[in-house]
Amino acid sequence: MPATNTDSTISATSSSTTTSVDPFLASLQATALKELQKFTGDSTQKVTQFINAVEHLRTFTPLTDVMLHSVATLKLSGSAFNWYDNNRDSLDSWSLLKTNLFARFKPSLSVAKTQLKERRQQPGESLLEYYDDVIDLCKQVDSTMPLHMIVDYLQDGVRNELKIHIKRRLKALPDAPSPAQFLTIARDEDELQQELLQYQSSTITTAQPYFAHITAATGTSNARINNSSTGSSYAGLSSYSTRTINPSISSPSRSTTSQNQFRPCLICNRSNHRTINCYFKHPSGCYKCGASDHVVHNCPQVFQ
Repeated sequence: MPATNTDSTISATSSSTTTSVDPFLASLQATALKELQKFTGDSTQKVTQFINAVEHLRTFTPLTDVMLHSVATLKLSGSAFNWYDNNRDSLDSWSLLKTNLFARFKPSLSVAKTQLKERRQQPGESLLEYYDDVIDLCKQVDSTMPLHMIVDYLQDGVRNELKIHIKRRLKALPDAPSPAQFLTIARDEDELQQELLQYQSSTITTAQPYFAHITAATGTSNARINNSSTGSSYAGLSSYSTRTINPSISSPSRSTTSQNQFRPCLICNRSNHRTINCYFKHPSGCYKCGASDHVVHNCPQVFQ
């Protein structure tokens, strides 16, 4: 029987049971069955994600173990289905199927360790996607891995623009950070950087070329002066005016750095504000290291 027909049969059977109770749950269950991705056993797929997705169905729909077993076998294809088909007699319940499915298609420990060690947040990858994948890899390597080790892996692989700011804030915590605290701080820093990029983009877009208008006006005036009967005496004035207004001619060494740029902040290392105005500064004590027994002018870290 084709897979689509089997899917419809299971959905219709479970829906007929649920419809008498709540039509909304029947519709929700049918949608969930349709959206559940097939598991082929390919190395790019994670068997834990497939098992969790099947288990998740029963959190909002009244599915029995028999129905979960049917749903799971329906969603197997490729080498995963071949494996099931060769062992179906010993995989006649969801609990047995789940246990053996995980044992058969889980990545080897060495592969999982290598993936975890080399895992980096990719360009365009969201922070949540990166976080969830690292947590899953940590569970594959060691289901009892200490929280501080998980945080270390998360810090090592997060993109470089966030790494230094996240580490600084985690060190300021009174206790060893948890993965949940890492995620909260990382999302805050990510939002701040996105806001900063938007601000810089809007500043560049809306900035007006101030000297361009003056140069244009001066050029018109100079043209009129040069056309006058006095001629050469005003030509010299025209040249002087152009040199005075055009900073690139009158002052070749003048800095073209934006007025919004400052020395790197001693607290967060950003250059869009002064240290005294930093959002992360402590209300009292040293703004550099956070100690309460001295001020920033006496901080040993300032002179390192």
